[in-house]
Amino acid sequence: MDEQKLLQYLAEHPDFLTRHHAFLRANNISLPDHNSAGNVIDVTSQIANKARLEARRANQTNQSLLNVAAENMLYWQELHLATLGFLACNELVGFAQMVHEELPLIFGLSCSHLILPSESAMGQAEALGFITLPSAKIHKLIGDDVIKMGKPVKEVSQILSEKALSVAIMRLPDQLPPPVAGSLLLLGGKEADSFVRGKGRALLLHLSEMVGVCLLSLLEAPHHQDETSRHGL
Repeated sequence: MDEQKLLQYLAEHPDFLTRHHAFLRANNISLPDHNSAGNVIDVTSQIANKARLEARRANQTNQSLLNVAAENMLYWQELHLATLGFLACNELVGFAQMVHEELPLIFGLSCSHLILPSESAMGQAEALGFITLPSAKIHKLIGDDVIKMGKPVKEVSQILSEKALSVAIMRLPDQLPPPVAGSLLLLGGKEADSFVRGKGRALLLHLSEMVGVCLLSLLEAPHHQDETSRHGL
């Protein structure tokens, strides 16, 4: 190893001489007093600087974790509020209001829409403000994914009347019967990074499951079945 590589190694490992001081003494190698020798490098300041950098890096990491924890706690509090709102729904009009008006307020969204397959949607779906599309078009929006997040593609922008800089599209639970199965919950974000990969995925999936279960319970309610029978729906 030439002198240049040796100096480079010592610069990258400033505590090397300190850690191997016992070896140097055992081989009768003594370190000159840096106060009297001008050709000896004092690595104490480098060690201190390295320690400060590590401490700063650790502090930034801890602060980041705290920010993420606080953000996650806020999201779950919002989900709790949404859950209470859906639990209070006892008919489809109130459910539609929760989807279109309350969810945007609770989560700070630009819009929220329920998309139902036109082949199995209830007769009053569009009157309630739900969007109905052929199953083929719904599949084109989400493909085989359970959830999609990011910038709105052309097909999504054509559906929305509101401006959304980002969107999250989630399947309602497929294990439930139609029209829940095959339906989508579409959320529009006010910011370009409102919905990005890995951000709030678990919360969004919980929200879509809750919406699906609530919709099914209302559709299976006796008063709703009696109403649809009277109207031949």
